[in-house]
Amino acid sequence: MTNQNEMNLIPDDLTQEELLSLNEILLNTREQCQMTAQLIENQLKRKDQLIDRLHQELETYKQDQPARLVEQAMKELIGLRGRLLKRQSSPQWAQLDAEKLREEFTYLDEDILDLLERQNIEPFTTQPGQPFDGGRHRVMNVVSADSPELDRRVKASLAPGYAKGDKVLIPEHVTVYRFQ
Repeated sequence: MTNQNEMNLIPDDLTQEELLSLNEILLNTREQCQMTAQLIENQLKRKDQLIDRLHQELETYKQDQPARLVEQAMKELIGLRGRLLKRQSSPQWAQLDAEKLREEFTYLDEDILDLLERQNIEPFTTQPGQPFDGGRHRVMNVVSADSPELDRRVKASLAPGYAKGDKVLIPEHVTVYRFQ
């Protein structure tokens, strides 16, 4: 059915045959529009399915990432232990004197620092007199301060802390001054 506005668009001098032809063109155009709309709707559904699949893959990757990082660190640690065991089983190991043994421990410490560095983990220590920071330090000892200026200042570092970027993984163990 045509409404009044559509009637005004149709010229009065059209023949019945011309009207039928025009009607057929309109029906074909409507059918093509419906097919185009269905095609667009199908494409949108495929796009949404693709986005959902990619989102699921990303979530799986994010969940597996910590495990992969731990596995990588453990492989590094296993390699370090392997080098240590190889050194200990060498014929020279039994003949190491105290000086050479200290040297071996220095090399072991360097290997451990290299392993940490490959994981972007850095040790840190605080110089005496610097302010105590509860986010970076763990108080192991408290000593009396002679002046208020030393209150809540680090007297000594007892063990280094470890950080990955701005995140402290292990706080530094410190002795802190307290003024009473």
